[in-house]
Amino acid sequence: MHCLIVDDDPLICDLLEHFCSKVDFVSNVTVTNSGFESINLISENQFDVILLDYNLPDITGKEILQTLSPDTSVIMITANRNFAPESYDYEQIVDFLVKPIDFARFFKAMQKVKKGNELSNSTSDQIFVKDGNKLVKVNLREVKYIKSAANYAELVFEDKKLLTLMTLTELAEKLPEYFQRLQRSYIVNVNHIDSITSGDVQVGPEEISISDRFEKELLNKIKLLK
Repeated sequence: MHCLIVDDDPLICDLLEHFCSKVDFVSNVTVTNSGFESINLISENQFDVILLDYNLPDITGKEILQTLSPDTSVIMITANRNFAPESYDYEQIVDFLVKPIDFARFFKAMQKVKKGNELSNSTSDQIFVKDGNKLVKVNLREVKYIKSAANYAELVFEDKKLLTLMTLTELAEKLPEYFQRLQRSYIVNVNHIDSITSGDVQVGPEEISISDRFEKELLNKIKLLK
């Protein structure tokens, strides 16, 4: 899983990052001390779980929760032991951790997220996307890559292309784990990658550049999917 830690306390961030390093199903960790930066990171990346401090100085955890899609998995970090009733107001909250945080309780929360994600990933490889005034069924395993085109996303197959009125970020939330973002404008089906070189991915005749941010994530995903 790819984890995002959002907390203004560097010591808490270090502790949570250390805990993540002890969990074998966590492959990548991104850390930020800024609530505003977390919103940008979330818009540009696919995170399997967000460890979110409820009391941030620049923007509250509550305000960040309101920007997230309902299927985002969030573990709240709070100093308030009476937070439990309030946590039921948000679909995204899987669990909450009360400071000071110990590893056993952290691991239990992460297992909840893992179990929920596994159930989500077991869904069909077929989705419906909007094409003009109709909904078209798409077999995602046949999609080679997806390219951003302003407010549209272009799905590229072996012998055709499909333009749908969805942003790349919106579509990414519906994709199975065998899809990986390469940069702001491209998501690739890793099963259709022919070769990977430093900074580039070859999918058929298409050579797609990959940002440093996603290269390690792609390599880890390929290992996991073997």
